[in-house]
Amino acid sequence: MGIAINDYLVADGGVWKWRGDPGGSFSVKYIRSVIQEVSLEVDGDSDPFLWNRWATPKANILLWRALLGKVASKMGLSKRGVPIVDTACARCGHQEEDIDHIFLNCLWARCIWWNILAWMRISFVECNCFKEFIDIILQNPGDKVWKKIVYTIILASCWRIWSARNEKVFNNNFIPISKSVDVIKEDAFLWIKTRSKIKTASWEDWKAFDLLDML
Repeated sequence: MGIAINDYLVADGGVWKWRGDPGGSFSVKYIRSVIQEVSLEVDGDSDPFLWNRWATPKANILLWRALLGKVASKMGLSKRGVPIVDTACARCGHQEEDIDHIFLNCLWARCIWWNILAWMRISFVECNCFKEFIDIILQNPGDKVWKKIVYTIILASCWRIWSARNEKVFNNNFIPISKSVDVIKEDAFLWIKTRSKIKTASWEDWKAFDLLDML
């Protein structure tokens, strides 16, 4: 990543010391902060990622990496020199599998979004760029709590789309669209119920996306 270890190691009386620590000790925390700074410089043109504490860390990290174009799609791995025999999507088989295809353009992913957005009463906007698609959804009008609920559902949707893709690629098991949609609703409900401090709607109200008690 362009980090020169020699810049941080110094010899002092026959002992190697770490320049970044007052006591000269190496720490994972410090080098991690250095790596983070370099990463931010590399991705400096990218919009800052909005971390959602209601969703799980894994779901946040997945969306963050997807928006940066760093999820291991077949096309992404092929471009990095990994020998991939077939770069076509394992689910539809019609297009090469890149990040936009996995999370948006594959018919199965698009059907999931159609169902989830209809449930949230948000219009589906035709778009082929995953990052632009997410930005459009997040720009819908609403108060702070409503927007965070919608964002939590987006994270749950991306997580389950990715999980369904992996289940097909590695286990040749196709997860039906209806099942993915149901699990997305369950995930988001449980995340908000257990990880937020707001009053949670009943499961029946949630299934109808009646959020009056939560706003």
